[in-house]
Amino acid sequence: MTKVSVRGIPEMRAKLNDFVLSFPDRVAEALYLEGLIEMTESKRRVPVDTGVLRASGRVEEPQRYRGRISVTLSYGGAAENYAIIVHEDLDAHHSVGQAKYLESVLNESRSSMAARLAKRLRF
Repeated sequence: MTKVSVRGIPEMRAKLNDFVLSFPDRVAEALYLEGLIEMTESKRRVPVDTGVLRASGRVEEPQRYRGRISVTLSYGGAAENYAIIVHEDLDAHHSVGQAKYLESVLNESRSSMAARLAKRLRF
């Protein structure tokens, strides 16, 4: 494996983009695994009444389009009529969980995601 030296976030992102083009299967798997980690934390934060909303959390298989790879995290399914309402209602009181149960997790991971992916891909 080639060793790559990276100094900052912009350089890390550029190296990851190059890696996507060279090793798309490895990147897709790494993104999917990171998505599972994010969803696990999100499910710790999702409000629980009956458990249907928590159980509806999903990480979709990686999708490829025009040289990009993406993984979608979502809630819905049997809870589709209220998942977005519960997510967005900042005034609601929940005995278990919080609003922004998915967004907050992704926002908190934003600064470390590229480094975690690089470590997972071992470059």
